[in-house]
Amino acid sequence: MNVISRGARNALRSPIRSGAIIIMLAISIGLIVAMLVARSSVNAKITELKANTATAITVSPAGIQGGMGSGNLLTNDQLKKIQTATHVASAYGSLTDQLGSSDTNLTSSLTLGSFGRRQMRFESSDSPSTPPMSSLGEGGQQFPRPAMTPHISVTGTTQPTTVTGAGGNALAVTLTSGATINGSSSDLVALVGTDLATKNSLSPGSTFTAYGKTITVKGIYKTKNTFTDSGIVMPLATVQTLAGETGVSMINVTADSSENVASLVTTLKSQLGSAADITSQQAQAQASVDSLKSISTLATTGVVDAAIAGAVIILLMMTIVVRERRREIGVIKAIGGTNFTVATQFVVEALTLTIISGIIGFALGVAVSGGITQALVSNQSATSSNTSSIPAQGGTTRLGRGFGAGGFSSRQVRSAIQSVTRSATPTVFASAIGITLLIAIIGSALPAWLISRVRPAEVLRTE
Repeated sequence: MNVISRGARNALRSPIRSGAIIIMLAISIGLIVAMLVARSSVNAKITELKANTATAITVSPAGIQGGMGSGNLLTNDQLKKIQTATHVASAYGSLTDQLGSSDTNLTSSLTLGSFGRRQMRFESSDSPSTPPMSSLGEGGQQFPRPAMTPHISVTGTTQPTTVTGAGGNALAVTLTSGATINGSSSDLVALVGTDLATKNSLSPGSTFTAYGKTITVKGIYKTKNTFTDSGIVMPLATVQTLAGETGVSMINVTADSSENVASLVTTLKSQLGSAADITSQQAQAQASVDSLKSISTLATTGVVDAAIAGAVIILLMMTIVVRERRREIGVIKAIGGTNFTVATQFVVEALTLTIISGIIGFALGVAVSGGITQALVSNQSATSSNTSSIPAQGGTTRLGRGFGAGGFSSRQVRSAIQSVTRSATPTVFASAIGITLLIAIIGSALPAWLISRVRPAEVLRTE
């Protein structure tokens, strides 16, 4: 029997002890895998935030905040200046409008609550979309009658893959049916939010009227946001023509790198002057990155601690085995076995136990990695609740109401952290395998040294 097969067989010579060691080592390796997955997931999110959110700049008309105030739309010339500015990777404009009951045959999928009724009390009494007013409450405050429905938001954009929601955060547009639209065209086509489509029984190919024109539904989208899923997305030029406007109510700018955001903001402020409010999300995005880095550091610490625990388990086990088998070691060395041969046998024994534990631990680690990742993220997300926020800006008295133009709030910081998803890449598994083998080698190093100190004559004499 060669040294390798003898070492593998000896690993299971004591089933109860070997079983206990395998269970403890499997838990340790499982924790290593889970922490490596969590670290990989968080690092992937950090890279995403640095490439996207940390480079985001929002430009909106001056004097506008949260659907209140006044101001002039940003012009197409101003948009072109921004697009050609140094360090601008991309920039696109959007124009938002509101459709009242006289502007469209669609019925809003939103229901007015007390806040909505209060906001709409400012509507002009001569607006055809405003119903008669009724006196409610003390002081003769005027509120629309309960039967009144909210306006329907229309967003004209050259980039229909995203819609800007409240607070200026970009929401990904996911099609549930149909096809997307060409944002650079001037076609009478639209994407309709799922809630609005359901309310009005719309599907791809359906038509509705808006601004006195017949609009064809090309697709149905979902953003997982109630407000935006109750809206309409159309090509920018189409909304500009139908609304009788030539400018945009928001410009979303992406810098070529996070390092150039500050200088780009300075350049844009110089170009646009007092005509625009410019908000960078770099500082707020950095808050998310810092929180995620804390999770990554914690996961790395978990990997190191679990690896040390695994090595200690192997070390203690092999030390006990060597002491128990001193007579066996002495006999092998007495009949010609070298220190290397005997040490190799015990290293193979440790590797066998580690590999068996590794198989179990890998399965366990993958199974619990999602839960551990979310637990780490949730804990850090709660900590981020104290992150400062910048007030959202956006909207106009009619055009653009309901859409912010900047401000990465603490809620969005938490959202960015909580959106971490499990990422079990080949690199993660390669690292886990390497650490597992390292545990076996380190754990059997001291026993191998103890073997070299065994003197056959002394062992046989004492036995």
